[in-house]
Amino acid sequence: MTHAVKYLLVLFLSLPLYLAAQELPTVLREDEFLSLVAEHHPLAVRADLQRDRAEAVLRQARGGFDPYLYGDLAQKYFKGTRYYSVAEGGLSVPTWFGVQLKAAYERNEGYYLNPEHTVPEGGLFAAGLSVSLGQGLLFDERRAELRRAEVFQRASEAERQIQLNKLLFDAGKLYWDWAGAQGAVQVYAEAVELATTRYEFVVESARLGALPAIDTLEAGILLQNRELGLQTARLDLANATAALNAFLWIDGVVPLELEPTARPPEPASVEIAPVAVLPTPPAHPLIAQQRLNLETYEIDQRLQREQLKPRIDVSYNALMAGNADRPLEDYSAGNYKWGVTFKQSLLLRKERGKLQLTQIKLSEARLKLSDQIADLGAQVVQAESEVNVTVSQYALARRNAEDYEVLLAGERELFQAGESSLFLVNNREVSFIEANLKQLELMVKHRKARLARNFALGRTFPPADGGGPIE
Repeated sequence: MTHAVKYLLVLFLSLPLYLAAQELPTVLREDEFLSLVAEHHPLAVRADLQRDRAEAVLRQARGGFDPYLYGDLAQKYFKGTRYYSVAEGGLSVPTWFGVQLKAAYERNEGYYLNPEHTVPEGGLFAAGLSVSLGQGLLFDERRAELRRAEVFQRASEAERQIQLNKLLFDAGKLYWDWAGAQGAVQVYAEAVELATTRYEFVVESARLGALPAIDTLEAGILLQNRELGLQTARLDLANATAALNAFLWIDGVVPLELEPTARPPEPASVEIAPVAVLPTPPAHPLIAQQRLNLETYEIDQRLQREQLKPRIDVSYNALMAGNADRPLEDYSAGNYKWGVTFKQSLLLRKERGKLQLTQIKLSEARLKLSDQIADLGAQVVQAESEVNVTVSQYALARRNAEDYEVLLAGERELFQAGESSLFLVNNREVSFIEANLKQLELMVKHRKARLARNFALGRTFPPADGGGPIE
């Protein structure tokens, strides 16, 4: 049996125990559901990889400042003669300030050795530095890459937050669709129960001659309509449950499903309350991400301005003989080598063109940031308005449902006393059912508006303290 087969067998045998440990509660609250999504959904797990990616990019950029060893060896032999042997090795240390430190050892010999490669018999030590006095003195590609990596790390965190917020926003909306569908099934189930009781009463009354036989037909049609409504509500619930199940996972690998007995909290316990008007926070992940884009363009702009300068590289190395018994005492300021290189484009068309394009991108990003702030502010205002309006609408719908319940109870008493008709009772009951469904609809609309407000504010829900959704 291979290791892979053994691993799969152990996973298969341990899966029931793991699933039992992850058993969902019978009454599933919104914050519990969103916590499960935030912790286990594949998109949430993938969003966490943004951090690892950013750390890898930053580590790669820091590698540009890693010291390194180098070595070169070149030899030539022809007809038994060693024409030359040129060897050099050393250590190079880049620094943040644009200065590169260098220590090297050189040993060259041979019959036809180039005179400029002649060194003492024991070799030659060199220690010095090189620095760019023009382009690259204050900023260069290596430092720009590190700055970009640092910005990318913060941008990755903002991107992770954006993905997580969108995931939880979508999951939250489906949760309230599911809660509304559960409430609708309960309303129609109670309506079917009442219609069944009334149908039996009408049939018995018609048999005794207290009611006309035609009333049994009307009561039967009413019962059938209620059963059709219940079947439709159950179909809507099945669809809502399937959509909700798509967000339930274990560690982003194993899918979960709600138990048939799973229920949301009772509609009467759901908080329906106004919220305070808040401005769009500057720490909104979308705004933070756009600001970091601006920062990246500013880094590019600084680097391209640096490239307008001439390239002037200066190097200096002190030399010491490798066979000296006391190298520091034998050191002489007259033993050195130095050099300078110069390069400058006469027209700078390439450099000026790149700088101009970056400045255009920077202007576009600033305009996009302003538009984004305004758009998010409008979304916050719209969501807060809908939250607060649905509070008053829900209160009216609840009073309507209570009033219709009183009317329905009175009409039933009149019907049983023979002072009302089945038609009037049915009309009262239809109005009562519609009022209850409207109340559920406004509850769902209100809770979705609260989610939209949190989403527009860039807030994460559930919060880190493990409580309910942030208001």
